[in-house]
Amino acid sequence: MQTDSIHRSKTGMKLKAIFSALFCAIPAWAGVPGGAVGGVMVLHAVNDLRAVRKGDRVTLTWNQPAHLQNLENGAPGLELTRIRICRVVASAPAVSWPLSPVGCAQAVGEVDATKSRSAKAAGKNAKAAEKSNGTLQFTDTLDDQLQSADPPQFATYRLDLRDSRGQNEGSSNLAWVSLAPIAAVKGLHFQLDVRGVFLIWEQEAERRPASVEYDFRLYRQEKDAHMGKSAAKKVAIPFLRLVVHTREGERLSAVDTNIEWEKTYVYWVRPVTRVYSPDHKLVAEIEGEDSEPTEVFAHDVFPPATPAGFLAMASEIPDKKFVDMVWAPNAENDVAEYRIYRKEEGGELTRIGTAPATMLSYHDSNVVAGHKYFYAISAVDLRGNESSKTPETTEVTP
Repeated sequence: MQTDSIHRSKTGMKLKAIFSALFCAIPAWAGVPGGAVGGVMVLHAVNDLRAVRKGDRVTLTWNQPAHLQNLENGAPGLELTRIRICRVVASAPAVSWPLSPVGCAQAVGEVDATKSRSAKAAGKNAKAAEKSNGTLQFTDTLDDQLQSADPPQFATYRLDLRDSRGQNEGSSNLAWVSLAPIAAVKGLHFQLDVRGVFLIWEQEAERRPASVEYDFRLYRQEKDAHMGKSAAKKVAIPFLRLVVHTREGERLSAVDTNIEWEKTYVYWVRPVTRVYSPDHKLVAEIEGEDSEPTEVFAHDVFPPATPAGFLAMASEIPDKKFVDMVWAPNAENDVAEYRIYRKEEGGELTRIGTAPATMLSYHDSNVVAGHKYFYAISAVDLRGNESSKTPETTEVTP
């Protein structure tokens, strides 16, 4: 019995040694939680890496610790000095980092953590600076070749963190963006119409991957007419659109009907690319660079429509003759008044009165029995723009 017990004890000790050796031999990039990297127990030194693409620029942001923390005893590790930006390009976002003897599939840049930290810590106490380096940022500029693949590719990013000895002391979570192409907005200009502002631009013809759709967002900002400065934030506005396909590409128009006359607006168009999966589920949405702005002074020089339904009727009561006129209301919401015109046979039309926008009739009592009269009216807006006159009524004889 004692011999069996001693034999089992020795066997157990050998197995334990073997398992310990196996686990110690697993590299950090194998993704084992709590693995040792550079002598410091780490999970992910940075867990909030974010990637946002706008046009051909990908902006990476993260909150950077000043030191890595040893997960065994909670003590801080060596100071972080450099952050290497790693990128891998593939047909789908990476869910795990590809194995590489150097840890970085493709290094696209580095950030000096010590310089960033000293700038962030200015005016703060040393204890706060030791805990965190604040929010850091890196911009990766994409070349045209990366954006022209069909089907579109994806770029996945990771940070590799280096200590003062130059050793790899941890990594970050993965963050990805789509590399799909983005439409360019060219030649933005405008035309004013009684219905509002028409904005017109062109999109050059180019080969578009089947999984990609192009769209546009219209932004508007109101300017202070006296100070010449922006009086409001740039906001996206709804608009009606029109697309004409030409040999050179597409000509697009947007109509902003929600304006106020006699104000100055600045407009931009922002292209948007949407990437879909084979079953048409949205995978990614990317905004392009804003177009050059165009400034519009919405000066109202457009008269209202000619009033409709105009009628003139001769009437009388004992010892008094007169002419009553009625008409249908104009659809515009800025009509200020209606002007009434009259002439006698062989004469010219002259204005004899006005009616406010809320009145749809007029009473002419300044008539002479037996005379023939002809009438017409017009609509006038708040800025004094007058419509054409209605056709003259047939002769009216009180």
